[in-house]
Amino acid sequence: MNFLPMIIVFPLIMAIIMNLLHGKEKAVKYLTFATAIILIALPFIGEYGYYYFSGHGVVDGWISGIAYLYNPAKQAVIITLSLIASLVLITGMGEKLKNNMFVTLSLMGFASISAIVLADDIFNLYVFFEIISIVQAGLVFLSGTEEAYKAGLRYMIIGSVAAALMLLGITFLLASTGTLNISDMKHHLLTDNPMVYGGLLLLIVGLAYGSGLPPFHNIKADLYARSKGFISAMLQTYSKFVLVGLMLIILKLFNGLSYFSSAHAVLIALGVLAMVFGVVMALLQSDYKKLLAYHAISQGGYVATGLALGTPLGIVAGIFHAINHVIYKSALFLGAYIVSCKRGSNLHKLGGLLPLMPYVAFMVLCAKLAISGVPPFNGFQSKWMLAEAAMQVNMPEIAIIMIIVSIGTFVSMMKAFYLIYLKPVDEETLKEYQGKEVPKLAVFSLFVLTALCIIIGLDPSLITNYLWDYAREIGVNYCLK
Repeated sequence: MNFLPMIIVFPLIMAIIMNLLHGKEKAVKYLTFATAIILIALPFIGEYGYYYFSGHGVVDGWISGIAYLYNPAKQAVIITLSLIASLVLITGMGEKLKNNMFVTLSLMGFASISAIVLADDIFNLYVFFEIISIVQAGLVFLSGTEEAYKAGLRYMIIGSVAAALMLLGITFLLASTGTLNISDMKHHLLTDNPMVYGGLLLLIVGLAYGSGLPPFHNIKADLYARSKGFISAMLQTYSKFVLVGLMLIILKLFNGLSYFSSAHAVLIALGVLAMVFGVVMALLQSDYKKLLAYHAISQGGYVATGLALGTPLGIVAGIFHAINHVIYKSALFLGAYIVSCKRGSNLHKLGGLLPLMPYVAFMVLCAKLAISGVPPFNGFQSKWMLAEAAMQVNMPEIAIIMIIVSIGTFVSMMKAFYLIYLKPVDEETLKEYQGKEVPKLAVFSLFVLTALCIIIGLDPSLITNYLWDYAREIGVNYCLK
C-alpha cells in the first residue's frame, strides 16, 4: 500500500488537533515533540511514481482526478523540508507564545509545501499556494507587533491580486488544453494559441510573488524581518520550495518549446535581479534580521537563475542550492533568534558576545561562510555548480555576477559577525547579557544545521544523486552562440 498522501494528510490532521488544544500548553508541548519526530519519517513512507486519489487513474486516455508524482528529487526536497520543520517546531517549544497556533500554522505550511512539490494537478497546486500565503501571514502575526501586522496584511493584500492572476493563468491553460493535469497538459499545449502565452506569463507572476522574486522582493523580505527568528527560518524555507515546485512545473510544461525562449529570458532576468537587489539591500541594513531577510532574497535569485537555465546541470544546481540555502539560512535565522534573546537585532546596539557564547559564534560563523560560498561548506558546492551551469550554456556574465554577489555577501556577513560578536562593549552591557539565558533548544537546532553544512559540503553527492534523473527528464541541453 502506498502511504504517499500521509505526507500531506498527517500534518493537516495534527494541525486540527493542535488547534483544539487551546490553553493546554503541556499537552501541546509533548504532542509537538512527537509530531516533529514523525515528520522526519514521512518522506520515507511513500512509493515513487504517480499516485491517483480515489484510484481514478487514466480514464479514456486522460488522467482523472488529483494526481501526485513522487520521485527521488522531490523526496530530497521533502526530506529537507521535514528536517527544517521539525527543528523549528522543537525550537518553538521553548518560546512563550501561542504555541498551539504556531504549531497549527507550521503544520499547515508543511502540508501545503509538500502538496505544491508533489502536485501533478495544477489546480490542486493553486489551492495549496493560497493556503501557504495565508499561513505565512498568520505566522508573522504571531510576533504581535504593529510592524508584523502591517507586513502580514500587506503580503495578503498584494497576494490576493497575484494569486487571482495566477488562477486566471491556470484558467487560460485549462481552456487551451482541456485538462488540469500537468502531464496531460504537457501533451496538449498548442504553439499557436495566445492563451498559452498568457497562461505562462501569469504563472510567472504567481511564481515571483510566492518566492519573493522582483517586484515582490521587498514585501517578502519585510515578512522575514518582522517575524521571530526561528519562524523566519520556516518562512524562508517555504518560499524556496514554492520557487522550486513552481519552476519545476513551468519547466515540465514549457521547457524546450519554441515559444518558451522569451519567458526563459524573463525568468533568468528575475533571478539575476533578485541576486543583485538582495545583496545591495543587505549591505545597507543596520538591523540584523533585515540583513538576513535580504540575503534570503538574494540567494533565492541564485536558485531561480539555476533552474531558469533549464539544462539538467542548471536544474540540479538550482535544487541543490535551494536545499543548501534553507539549511544555512535557517541556521543564520536561529543564530539571530539566539542573539535577539540577549539584546534585539539592532547591529549598533550589539557587540561583545563572543566570550559569552563562543560555541554559538563558531556555528554562526560556519553558516556565514556557507552562504558566502567558502569551501568546504555546502554553499560553495552548489554555487560552483551554478557557475558551471552558466558557463555550460555560454553565459559567463551570469557566473561573474554570481561571484560578485558572493563577495558582497561575504563582506556583509563578516561585518555583521564583527558587530555582534567581536565589537568591544562596556561592563554594563556585559552584565545585561549575562542576565539573559540562551535558548538551549535553538542551540541544538543550530548545531544540527551547522553539521549538515559541513557534511554536505564534504560530500555533495548525498543530495545531488537524488536530483539527476528528474533533471535529465525535464531539462534541455543547449549552448548559446
